[in-house]
Amino acid sequence: MRHIIIMLPCLLFCACVFGTSRNAIFYTQSAAISQSISDSYNLLIGINRIRMPKYLDRPQMVTRQKDSVQLTISEYNRWAELPSVLATRVITENLNTLLPSAQVKTNQLKGDRFDRTVTVEITDINAVSGEEAGLSAQYTIKDKTGKKITHHKFSHTVKIGKTYDDLANGYSQLLAALSQDIAGILIKE
Repeated sequence: MRHIIIMLPCLLFCACVFGTSRNAIFYTQSAAISQSISDSYNLLIGINRIRMPKYLDRPQMVTRQKDSVQLTISEYNRWAELPSVLATRVITENLNTLLPSAQVKTNQLKGDRFDRTVTVEITDINAVSGEEAGLSAQYTIKDKTGKKITHHKFSHTVKIGKTYDDLANGYSQLLAALSQDIAGILIKE
């Protein structure tokens, strides 16, 4: 009994010093557009918060196993914000670059009277580490009165490396391609 009393504090001390878990690494996405496609398009554009499946809209980064439906959820590699919030911000920034004469902002206040409102639903965004990342989405553009002008589907893939940095950069590229698609439709209608 005496040995247990002596060893217990030592074991607790060792658990506290050596038993710490590793720290999480946080990632973000960034605007990946550097050139405009129209300097004359000057409407006020509202971007609604991006919608996506709940299993993807989580802090942990999610990857798919190659040739499988199995997902891997990383506890130590996390998004700095929810992916839906990141995607909304990145698409807004991309559209501001693509359409520099337009005013593009997130539609947080329902009182804003946007000339066009864009609603995006990401139906799938997935990646296989070392292979590719893919994005499938649909988006609707409405006019000032709320009347639907157009509805489009979008799908795109990019090659990615094996790291979580590569995954985050791949997602930024996918959002850039989606932003270009949306901007192209906006200036045509």
